[in-house]
Amino acid sequence: MAIKESSRGDLRELPWATIVALGVFSLLRPVLSIVGAYDGGPLKKPVGPLVLTALIIVVWIGAALVRRFPRPVETLAFVGVAYGVLALLLNISLQPFLDSAELPPVPGMIAIVVFNAAQGAVCGLIALGLLRWRSR
Repeated sequence: MAIKESSRGDLRELPWATIVALGVFSLLRPVLSIVGAYDGGPLKKPVGPLVLTALIIVVWIGAALVRRFPRPVETLAFVGVAYGVLALLLNISLQPFLDSAELPPVPGMIAIVVFNAAQGAVCGLIALGLLRWRSR
């Protein structure tokens, strides 16, 4: 029983406002896709999505370093989950208005959330390494 209480207490200690804020910031990538920013100009595919993905990763890791997250791996994994869920909600909310907003099947939805959580965890590992290196 003490283990469960400890786990819940640990989750409460995560910076949830920052997790949600970084998840919302990450919506910049799909929003730019929706408005057609990747169709031409300097953000034309494949450059635009790659640049935005790199920017998002830098911001996630930078936030972990600046805020000195005590648990960067878990925190950024939850940022990935937040982004995945918010991106799915954005897609679902746009379905009545955009023909291109197709609802992915449930396994696809799960894969989106899991992939983004894994991406966040990798970013968290990088941040953890940088935090440890910086503290030496």
